[in-house]
Amino acid sequence: MLDSLIVAIPMMIGYVVALVLDGSEEQIGVGGGIAIGLGYLVTFGIWLWNRVIRQGRTGQSFGKKVTNLKIVHAETGQLIGTGATFGRELLSILFNNFCILNVLWPLWDDKQQTWHDKVVKDIVIRT
Repeated sequence: MLDSLIVAIPMMIGYVVALVLDGSEEQIGVGGGIAIGLGYLVTFGIWLWNRVIRQGRTGQSFGKKVTNLKIVHAETGQLIGTGATFGRELLSILFNNFCILNVLWPLWDDKQQTWHDKVVKDIVIRT
């Protein structure tokens, strides 16, 4: 939830700026559109830095660091790197949006893995 909150802030700021500039959600003009577009661009940049680059290099996004969690390879215990982390994040978005069962899967899985964890062969551990 912390990671989602972090990326939601620039998006919300973009919408607020758009409403301030244009005064109405139904009548958003060029300035408001630019504000919203910049909000989404900053949101994507923060997501990429936090969930892919940072998490790939350290095993922890900001939210995982605060909650003392870390992503490591299930067999070696080593970091999975930015490439595998990017794949993990894309699969997470895909699986979570098309089948809620992915989110529930750790409840009965022996290693408490989601489907995207299984594909990338990682586990989430407490540090």
